[in-house]
Amino acid sequence: MIVSCPSCKTKYQFEESRFGGSSSKRLKCTKCETVFEVSKPEIEANEVRRTAVAAPSAHDGPAGQAPPSRLPAPDLANLPHMAPLPSNKRYSLAVIMGANAGQIHTVSKPRIVLGRGADSDVQLQDSEVSRKHAMLEIHLDEAAVVDLGSTNGTYVDGVRIQRATIFSNQEFSLGTTTLMFIVTDVHEGGGD
Repeated sequence: MIVSCPSCKTKYQFEESRFGGSSSKRLKCTKCETVFEVSKPEIEANEVRRTAVAAPSAHDGPAGQAPPSRLPAPDLANLPHMAPLPSNKRYSLAVIMGANAGQIHTVSKPRIVLGRGADSDVQLQDSEVSRKHAMLEIHLDEAAVVDLGSTNGTYVDGVRIQRATIFSNQEFSLGTTTLMFIVTDVHEGGGD
């Protein structure tokens, strides 16, 4: 579902599964820092989730079987070298839900690891997040989030993924933490 900040009207994608047993949740706008409440919609959220889980996808196994819950993690030490980040863009991750809500992490290299472990580039205080849970990769104008064989999975648009392309202002979830990927243009000062 899409929710809007009542103050600045910034729109966010909010996974209905995050309501759990609650009828409402509090969010903090990453743009103007207004804290506001979102109410659970009246539609059958459980029916929507059941349909999404039952529908076969390209990631499913034979005959529409669910994908394995945990795939082996890629060998981080042997990943190919990536080109530096474009100098005309600034990348960041805003934590919009979870124990670290309100934090903004600058992405300064083309590949970062997100997780609970101290050796993660972005460390999240979430017991449902694996030590090395997911990886963000930025190559030229494309960004992707990659699950690193986590126990509880990585979700984009409410769907568990192994790898998914993400865009500016798009949200993804690890455990009970929801992050927003933000891309801004860098305008260089000075004259000709």
